[in-house]
Amino acid sequence: MAGQSGSAVVFAIIGNAILTLAKAAAFFFSRSPSMLSEAMHSLADTANQALLYIGIRRSQRPADRRYHWGYGGERFLFALISAVGIFVLGCGVTVYHGVHSLLHPSASKTTWITFAVLGVSLVIDGFVFALAYREVNQRRGGEPFFQFVRNTSDPTLLAVLFEDFVATVGVVVALSGLALAQVTGDPRFDAAASIVIGLMLGAVAVWLAWRNRELILGPAIPHSLEQQVRGFLLAQPSVEAVRHVRTRIVASERFAFAAEVDYDGRYLGRRHAQWLAEQVDAGLDATELAAEFGHRMLTSLALEIDRIEQELRARFPRLAYLDLESDDNPRLAD
Repeated sequence: MAGQSGSAVVFAIIGNAILTLAKAAAFFFSRSPSMLSEAMHSLADTANQALLYIGIRRSQRPADRRYHWGYGGERFLFALISAVGIFVLGCGVTVYHGVHSLLHPSASKTTWITFAVLGVSLVIDGFVFALAYREVNQRRGGEPFFQFVRNTSDPTLLAVLFEDFVATVGVVVALSGLALAQVTGDPRFDAAASIVIGLMLGAVAVWLAWRNRELILGPAIPHSLEQQVRGFLLAQPSVEAVRHVRTRIVASERFAFAAEVDYDGRYLGRRHAQWLAEQVDAGLDATELAAEFGHRMLTSLALEIDRIEQELRARFPRLAYLDLESDDNPRLAD
């Protein structure tokens, strides 16, 4: 999963770095407000996606004595910093420049080079967006698109998807603003396009910041997955009840599941029926028999918990941390 997200981010960094240089050169010659917005947009995307890549690499470090659950949360932290960068650099600067140009309009020196750069940008941004969208479709399987967007624990993929969607739409907006300014001779269309691009970036930044805030706080895993895990546990012949379920997203596609489980002592005890009969027939002392039976029961319970956890991890690979405690207050026999 991390490798897939990383490849999408790398493609986005390369594409946006090229576009930043091209758009900056086009702005230098045209002085178009919307072209400046596009240059700042690509610069913000490049810097922010570099942050996302750093977050991916740092989140892959293994657990150690200081962080027992590993460094997966760093992906959320760097994605949050990236969202703040989009808001400040992408939204703030472009909206400010657009408003200034709207209040103090001046004719831009738009040439065919400007439109050519935007045309190339549309192709590159559209290509990167298509790659991210294809990856989302592969990851979500049969899950509805917007449900996947709400539930996924991989913020880097969402950041690339929405940033490049806005980048693609932003190029269309910039082209429209420049074309209208050229046809009408009114530079305010160009300035208005700059403001629209900035506001779109701001909306994406706010949503990404909110989603990463949730992930840093450690929300519960998707309800459907929790129900599947609970159902698997209740289907085990050794389990009578599952109580006090607690779940948490601890990293991208890495979940923790904890619960108190009421194990069926009778079921586990019957496994030792033949051994007990043999010991009784052999006339083993009652105290020694009780002690040995207690030891065998604890070993049997431990092995049963290990078996259940292994099968859970095989069936639900995203469950990186499992804690199936024996219920502290089991129901007493009648």
